[in-house]
Amino acid sequence: MVRTAVIMAAGLGTRFGKMTETQPKGFIEVGGMSMIRRSVETLLACGIERIIIGTGYKKECYEELAGQYPQIECVYSPRYAETNSMYTLYNCREAIGDDDFLLLESDIVFNSAAIAEMLSDEHDDIMLITPVIKFQDQYYVMHDEKGVLVACSTDKSALDAQGELVGIHRISSLFYKKMCGEYARVVDEKPKLGYEYMLLEMSRFHVPVHVLNSRVAKWYEIDDEDDLRYAEENVVKYLQ
Repeated sequence: MVRTAVIMAAGLGTRFGKMTETQPKGFIEVGGMSMIRRSVETLLACGIERIIIGTGYKKECYEELAGQYPQIECVYSPRYAETNSMYTLYNCREAIGDDDFLLLESDIVFNSAAIAEMLSDEHDDIMLITPVIKFQDQYYVMHDEKGVLVACSTDKSALDAQGELVGIHRISSLFYKKMCGEYARVVDEKPKLGYEYMLLEMSRFHVPVHVLNSRVAKWYEIDDEDDLRYAEENVVKYLQ
């Protein structure tokens, strides 16, 4: 059973403007609770016992949160301003060790059914998608007839999309170690690489990533104030 989760939370969150001048975007409240606390509470309720948070900007906020939850361990990335999510994930490799884990973004809200579905799936390495729900910043995903990830793009016309990326994944220890090995080859030349593109690279050439197209997941990625308003009006009521 997967008992570990890794949350990517190093980003600057500049699209929120003044809302992130004193706190990371994960601490923005949605429906009366910060996104990060809501994620932690949902993960713990679903049986996750260990939560690693990859931090950067305003790391002290996450460290204070870790003081309230013994299950949380923070891993600081001092290069957060010049790198992207794959570097943050790579930077967590010692803390992750040999664990299989769920990989999540810090700026999403989601229901427990999404986590339960991921944990019960028979595949080791999974990318969660749903039918397209976002009104902006969609990240489209395409899989083959076996359900294996073959393409991702922000341009819907570039692929035959079967759904939209949620930002929740299940990663096996074997897959993660191979991914880190591949990334180590290009880390200096691609510090801004997002982990989604590395997952695609792995699925196409090394280890297949299964795409789980969920009909039970309720979620939203919140990148700015427009997203925040939409989530509070249309999504929060489903987050049980």
